[in-house]
Amino acid sequence: MTIAFLNPSFLFALAAGIIPILIHRLVQRHGRVKKFSAVRLLLQSQQNLVRPERLKQFILLALRVLAVMSLALLMARPVWLFPGVFSSGEEGAKVLILDNSMSMGYREDRGERFELAKIQAREILKSLKGLVLILPTSAFPGKTSAGHALEWMSPERALQELEALSLSLGKGKPGAALNLALQKGRDSIAPLEIVILTDLARGDWEGIHLSQLKNVPANLSITFVRFGGDQRDPNLAIKEVRLTQGEAVVGAPSRLEATIGNLAHQASSTQAQLYLDGTRVEQKNIDLPAGEEGRVTFDLLPEQSGWIKGEVRLAGDRLPFDDRFYFPIRVREKVKVLVVDGDPRTSLKASESYYLVNALQPGRGEGTPFVIQVVQEGELPRMDLKSYEALFLLNVSQPLSAELSSFLQAGKSLFVFLGNRVTPDFYHRLAFFPWQLREVKKGGPQGRPRPVPGDSNRDSLRALSGPLGESFKKASFHRYYRVEKSAKNLLMLENGDPLLVEGEWEKGRIFLFTSSADLDWNDLPLNAAYLPLIQGLLKEGAGLPQNPPSPTLRIGEPFLETSPATQIMGVPGGPGLYQLHLAAGEVWRGVNPPKEESDLRKMTAEEMQKRFGSIEVKVVESREGALSVPLAGRKDLWPFILGFLLFVLVIEMGVASRV
Repeated sequence: MTIAFLNPSFLFALAAGIIPILIHRLVQRHGRVKKFSAVRLLLQSQQNLVRPERLKQFILLALRVLAVMSLALLMARPVWLFPGVFSSGEEGAKVLILDNSMSMGYREDRGERFELAKIQAREILKSLKGLVLILPTSAFPGKTSAGHALEWMSPERALQELEALSLSLGKGKPGAALNLALQKGRDSIAPLEIVILTDLARGDWEGIHLSQLKNVPANLSITFVRFGGDQRDPNLAIKEVRLTQGEAVVGAPSRLEATIGNLAHQASSTQAQLYLDGTRVEQKNIDLPAGEEGRVTFDLLPEQSGWIKGEVRLAGDRLPFDDRFYFPIRVREKVKVLVVDGDPRTSLKASESYYLVNALQPGRGEGTPFVIQVVQEGELPRMDLKSYEALFLLNVSQPLSAELSSFLQAGKSLFVFLGNRVTPDFYHRLAFFPWQLREVKKGGPQGRPRPVPGDSNRDSLRALSGPLGESFKKASFHRYYRVEKSAKNLLMLENGDPLLVEGEWEKGRIFLFTSSADLDWNDLPLNAAYLPLIQGLLKEGAGLPQNPPSPTLRIGEPFLETSPATQIMGVPGGPGLYQLHLAAGEVWRGVNPPKEESDLRKMTAEEMQKRFGSIEVKVVESREGALSVPLAGRKDLWPFILGFLLFVLVIEMGVASRV
């Protein structure tokens, strides 16, 4: 408790207490000295009378000094201040901000921090008088939790708004909430006081700075009521789940990887469980060192096509909202590929299609996402191309124009490998063939050009970076077609001639490889980079992503699609799976909590003061057994001083009347 003065400038009037002393000294009476013959008895009686008279004068002087000083204190208006929040009483502009970000869902022994904060907010509002503004840290700009226009309200109305607030499970935006409070308080001439009920987690508050605030008044004070202390709370969180190996294709194995973070100062262990369509299919234990991440892998072997509801769960901890990660999996049928061998041989290994088929289906081909069918050039007119998603022409002399045009119009991909049986004039007459095939270039044993790795940012060519790229550059080409009018070169030879070019026609795409698919014109099929290159090109052409991005968002991030989203799994309005109906078909998206809210490191009072600069900042702890943070108060002392002044004046009058 402290004593303060509402009009401190009047304290200078205390110096007026010297005025009665000066007056007393100036008007003091001095006796005249006269000599008498016999004055012994007279002097003795005078001494007996002077002693009580001096005492009365001293008392009278002291009373007058006290009266003057009491009058000065009365004008300075002293008050007795009780510590707490909202010290301005009815006169100030009061704003109560409630942190409803996900980190406030942490469960202490006494309950969830957000609910504890709401209990504290109720106590504060019940004790307030005058108007108040209540804001969450996660809300729509200019709106309250119930959707009403942002406005000052009575404590009773604010209590109703408080009950409508809920945990957002997203990232808080304290800077936006503070600017809303400053915007509403800028027209008030009374002191602006802001009380914030929060855990001061770094994910929300580390980015705040005075420079981000607008319309900051000189009389602003901010009080943080902190829940959870300044120590980092232990927490485990699922940070990401994604496919790391293979594709989600029927009958093809793939692998999921879940990244789990130990956001604590001590080691911990947990159990990760994989759920598909609500059924637990696998679980694994993981030990995590303090402050580090670990990865858990799950094997998948889808049996049917369509969407799968995926979910990874952790054994529960005190912040349960980041212990589940939702993700959709779209399982596709295997890609049907037709390979037209224009130069079949009696020896299978010598055929044009041998190395290509083995690259697309290594081993027995059971684990690949492709179904390959090989036919000869003469069989092509009898084939129904509608059921295939990609078509390879290997050293085909005279491809069919009409059938291939229809194939490309359907949005499919055509791959053309050249060779010694190709008739350039026939290719030039194809409506969809944009290039000009010139002469066949030959290289001697010492002058065979080598390939140059292409753009590593392109998914289909990303495999050629690193060690595979060095291996790819060792391949040699002793025959290839020189191609003109190639606007889009994916791979080049070291002499500048195109090796792999790309074109578009209608909705389809065409890839032209200027050399052969077998060993007749090059040794690329024997190179380690051949398999990832061929599979990457086919995946790109068939619409299979090389490194599929996680189809998940974080709470607060908008859907890229404009179609309305329907939640089909998870916490209503929060994390879960959402379904969108687009013109191209059905799309699912996963929505999960923001990563920043899982890190429960705290801001200290000193750090917050640095961020707010000259603004008065206080941090008050809400501790175990002391749930209630008292409301600040004051008691005016002027009635007591006035009573004392009247008492002094009465005594002074009594003493003066006896002088």
